[in-house]
Amino acid sequence: MENRESKGELISMGVMGLLLGLALIGAGIWTGRQLHIVWNIWPSTDGTVARGDVQEVLEVPYTKGGVPFHSYTPRIVFRYTVGGRDYTTEAPSVYSASSYEQAAANLKEMYAPGTHHPIRYNPGDPRDIRFGIIEFGPLAFSFLLLVFGGVLAAVGIDSLVTWSMQRARPAPGKAARIPATVLPFPRRAPAEASAATMICPGCGRRVLASEDSCPNCLKFLHAA
Repeated sequence: MENRESKGELISMGVMGLLLGLALIGAGIWTGRQLHIVWNIWPSTDGTVARGDVQEVLEVPYTKGGVPFHSYTPRIVFRYTVGGRDYTTEAPSVYSASSYEQAAANLKEMYAPGTHHPIRYNPGDPRDIRFGIIEFGPLAFSFLLLVFGGVLAAVGIDSLVTWSMQRARPAPGKAARIPATVLPFPRRAPAEASAATMICPGCGRRVLASEDSCPNCLKFLHAA
């Protein structure tokens, strides 16, 4: 019974680990591919800062009992032209600060109205834009998904291989009956050769050749 339960646990652990690992790997590949598309495939154009402000962001911790905290990030409105058409689009900056003053200083220094910056836009929707540098957060998140997904998939495959090896191993059955080895009887000592005999010429009975006379008729057996 315990052997069956352990095999069931191996199968469950293997299947769940493999599926979850593959899901995480797929999510990591998708996230990384999206970053690649934005920063390597999307076309770029020149954008002019129209205006900017600072947005307050409330960060909620994932764990229970954690204290929410506030961060501040600049939001910039760009004017740019795509395919002969003018656009005015607002986009958040990848920069984040712990205080309003720091975010406002960054906005004033880097994105003053009238300054020019290269921006990337979605060719399918030019209002979807990115600017600045590649986001480190999504890049690190994609990498972590790939690492944890690979570890879980490896654990799942190892569990399934272990279960497969245990299944291929023959189950212990009843002890095989070994036939008893029958040894041959020891050879008996050969019978001693019988003593030489002769026929008594007087009565015809068989007597020992060593006898001098026949016990039956008392006739001498050997001539003098």
